[in-house]
Amino acid sequence: MKPYYLYMFILALLNITILATPYIMASDASTGELLHSAYALTCHQILARSYCLYPDGSIADCPHLYSDESTIETEQGTAYKFPVCARDLPLYLAAFLGGIAVYFTKWRDSKKPPNPIYFIAALIPIALDGGTQFIGLRESTNELRALTGIIAGFIFSFYFIPMLNALLIKEDSKEPKEVKEEKKEKKEKKK
Repeated sequence: MKPYYLYMFILALLNITILATPYIMASDASTGELLHSAYALTCHQILARSYCLYPDGSIADCPHLYSDESTIETEQGTAYKFPVCARDLPLYLAAFLGGIAVYFTKWRDSKKPPNPIYFIAALIPIALDGGTQFIGLRESTNELRALTGIIAGFIFSFYFIPMLNALLIKEDSKEPKEVKEEKKEKKEKKK
């Protein structure tokens, strides 16, 4: 299996289980709690910084409580929290969408990621938002958390897939296509 397809399979599975957890919890609390607990390894799961599924089927900010509870009683009835926060949920979804975008680029089969400056630039918003909140300068909003997660998640695929290719694809005895192209470009420049 090509690393690209492995990456996309894992992200699809990750996103499906994240999105399904509150729905599962509404019908089978023990299975939902198991999924919710599994994601505690990857996220702080603070209720005030997460999205909830409400009884009317809407998805919106959870009540502003600093708890890691997976369910909360509201005026509308029981709300079920997604197992990751409002930054991570869009980040994982955007990483999947970024993976789809990578499919149509040279990075799908490349072993060399794009210039790191683009990745650093994409991480600046998430670092500023999360960092300033972490040190207590301000409280972020779920909308801003989601936006910074989308930016970081989307660009992540363009770097992770080539690194995965480099790690998992064995070198042929022939020169890689990229090396041949670089040598060809150097020869043309010398002329």
